[in-house]
Amino acid sequence: MNCEITDGNYHMSGVGYNGNITTFTIENKEQKDCAILLHSMEGGGPQRIPLVQKETGSCLYSVGVKNLPLDKYTYTFEIGKVPRLDPYAKRIHGREQWGKRDGKQAKITCGFQKKSSFPWRSDRLPHIPKEDMVMYKLHVRGFSMLQKLKEEEKGTFRGIERRLSYLKELGITTLELMPVYEFEELFAQDVFQRETFPGDKVNYWGYTRGNYFALKSSYLGRGQGPEAFKRLVQKLHKRNMECILEFYFDDELSPWYIADVLRYWAEEYHVDGFHLLVRKDVAALVSQNPWLSGRKLFFDWFSEEDCRKDRRALELFSCNDAFLYSVRKVMNHPEGDIREFADHMRRQQSQQGFVNYVASNNGFTLYDTFTYTQRRNQANGEDNRDGLACNYSSNCGEEGPTRNKRRNRLRERQIKNALCALMFAQGVPLIWMGDESGNSQEGNNNAYCQDNGVGWKSWENTKAGRELVAFFKALAQLRRKYPVLRSPKPMQLSDYRGCGCPDLSYHGVSGWQLNGCGDRTIGMMYACGYGAGKENPGEDYLYIGYNFSETDKTLALPDLPRGYRWYTVLNTGAEDVFEECLMEGRTFVARDRSVCMLVGRQGEASCR
Repeated sequence: MNCEITDGNYHMSGVGYNGNITTFTIENKEQKDCAILLHSMEGGGPQRIPLVQKETGSCLYSVGVKNLPLDKYTYTFEIGKVPRLDPYAKRIHGREQWGKRDGKQAKITCGFQKKSSFPWRSDRLPHIPKEDMVMYKLHVRGFSMLQKLKEEEKGTFRGIERRLSYLKELGITTLELMPVYEFEELFAQDVFQRETFPGDKVNYWGYTRGNYFALKSSYLGRGQGPEAFKRLVQKLHKRNMECILEFYFDDELSPWYIADVLRYWAEEYHVDGFHLLVRKDVAALVSQNPWLSGRKLFFDWFSEEDCRKDRRALELFSCNDAFLYSVRKVMNHPEGDIREFADHMRRQQSQQGFVNYVASNNGFTLYDTFTYTQRRNQANGEDNRDGLACNYSSNCGEEGPTRNKRRNRLRERQIKNALCALMFAQGVPLIWMGDESGNSQEGNNNAYCQDNGVGWKSWENTKAGRELVAFFKALAQLRRKYPVLRSPKPMQLSDYRGCGCPDLSYHGVSGWQLNGCGDRTIGMMYACGYGAGKENPGEDYLYIGYNFSETDKTLALPDLPRGYRWYTVLNTGAEDVFEECLMEGRTFVARDRSVCMLVGRQGEASCR
């Protein structure tokens, strides 16, 4: 190699380009002997070039190389004779094939990637308001492995592209992707995980320290570069859909480095936001970063104080299991608290959004929540000790799959009830991959290493699956149709606008009051005039009855103004769930374990 060594650049990190000079810079806190190793793609040993310390006591080391043929070399750093990957590397060589390390791929090195010329054209972030968002969380590989695709497209971003129309028709506005940065999927070769997970396990989920500036090369597809992911984001934006990326950062990483990572993905890949798995203090610092202005940030819990600060249009969302446990307890256990459930159904703040889900990757799928009472994680190789011990689940009378039609119908109804609670709550609904069609993980509630049919989404076209998909679509339409369900402002439980009744009121056997302690039944009425808009001014009175008990219950119907009548528009306890009928009288009977939605509107009495 005929290259000239020149001065480096201490004002940047990783690899930089200035004309025909390529610079290499790394932070070397140990201040040990430091070098860059250039690996020829034609083979042979690496060429070692020492890095120069900026000044005595500095931890910055750098060097420049003139006329380096970037297409013929990869690189690694070396500190104290130990090879290290560049924490700012934009591309990693050696992990192009998921789970395989043989031949030329045995060595993991960093690749060069100059500024992209991807034709973003007029790409714009949708900036979907929180009240209009419906989220769908997925794993890139798991979402696509069982699709009918070419082999080279399975496990890649292409598999998501192929299903964008399906997701849009579901009513999804926002995709959340589990880690897509470059990570070591073989635990045995991951220096951060191999002692915790010995053996030949696969880190299917990707929650480990990774090469955060690089896309996971196996998700790109054979012969594909970063443009494969950019094309996906661009197509999402053209459909007015968002892309949120999940990032795991361990406690040792600098908040400034984390901010650099997120800024890079925001600018280079036009992503709409990030779900941060970090320490609370780091999340608070990142939320104040002006370079992330306009991006959405999701974290376990943002305090009201964090949210009141000047965030320069940054949108914050608390995303945790609180809603999940509230719903599952009241649906599956006698000790479930209907008042706690009611509080979570109206959980909202003006300064931030709340993300609600009843199932996620960590725990039972929605189908398994009503099929298993005990985790079945033996395949994980940890003697069934891993995963959540308490899931607040129910098997509806029989553990695991059954041929009993009555139990299967009950399970399907309970899934629908849970989806109703999710879609009728004020916060942002999030559905886990496959829950819209009854996907099962065979009782495994911790599929972190299940890179197989257990952890993958089934695309089998079953009658039950089709019915659930159609049901979810209908719920998404109801949520859009009645803005009061998704009001961006907190409900006050008072008539602060003088509309004649409170914005939200609770009802039981008697009107305007809940039943006694231990009763898992509630009627929730949303009053006319308190919605997020006036799209349907004649249909703004809504009454949703939830009966999670094992017996039929009578619920009181509040009186409506003259000329208004109550009509059912949804009843999961009925044979025809969406049959619309006039409700006579001042009460109605809610079948055991069912959800009903009634609309109070003006007009002649009719049924259809």
